[in-house]
Amino acid sequence: MYPTFFSSGELRFHSYTVMMTLAFLVGTIGPIWLNRRREHPYSATPAGGIWIFMGGIIGAKIWWMVQYGDWDDLRYLQFFITGGLVFFGGLFGGIIAGIIYLKLHKIPVISGADMVAPFMALAHGIGRIGCFLNGCCWGAVTRFGYPWAVQFPKGSSCYRRQLREKLISGDDLYSLPVHPTQLYETLGNFMIFVILLIIYKKHKHTGVVTLSYLTMYGGLRFVTEMFRGESARPVYGWLTASQTVALGMLTFGLVAFFICSKFVWKDIPAAVDKEEAPTVPPEAESL
Repeated sequence: MYPTFFSSGELRFHSYTVMMTLAFLVGTIGPIWLNRRREHPYSATPAGGIWIFMGGIIGAKIWWMVQYGDWDDLRYLQFFITGGLVFFGGLFGGIIAGIIYLKLHKIPVISGADMVAPFMALAHGIGRIGCFLNGCCWGAVTRFGYPWAVQFPKGSSCYRRQLREKLISGDDLYSLPVHPTQLYETLGNFMIFVILLIIYKKHKHTGVVTLSYLTMYGGLRFVTEMFRGESARPVYGWLTASQTVALGMLTFGLVAFFICSKFVWKDIPAAVDKEEAPTVPPEAESL
């Protein structure tokens, strides 16, 4: 846990903010780089990253309010200032903002999503490093002596939660060992990023990258939620709120893959080079 990178007088550079900024830059520059490698680039600019970022922040704040907030947070929309961030809210908010941007610039939504998806995973992985340094989104207490288990210091959110649950006493200097779930997601997202880039270069049909992201991240998050120690109250029995959404993403991705393979991509000839010919009819790409 290292919440502040460095400070100078009253000026402080918080780890979470720094990593979020780096994630924003990566998530913005990456798709622009892929777009410029096209034979006929779309009219996208870094402004699209700002749209997605702002939509993501708004969505993440609203989702946090729904999962964790109370009436005091809702009063005067206080949660926008003091509330936290929830990834799934940021994802859906960013998707909505991104679609609006692409529509305004007459860029095919699915093609745009294929370029954004790999760097969405990379940016998310970077952001989770910020979570680890900040001490949020911690894992459950480990049942065995894993060498990679971590202990958070006195005063951290994890420490305070374990103190309230009487798992530790005020004399303890550190929390009980917990799973570094933030780093689990970082590693998983970095792997998804590499796989998606390979798929992007080799894929035959538009939408394969996007559906691959939904499927792989849905599966990743469903698994990592099993090791989270601070997730929102369970729904549908033992599933957490985020785990329920992740299962929905995974299911949607698999079903969409099946439908597209059987009924959509089947009748569309794949281009030898995706820059030489469109992989879907123009009317389908405009959806």
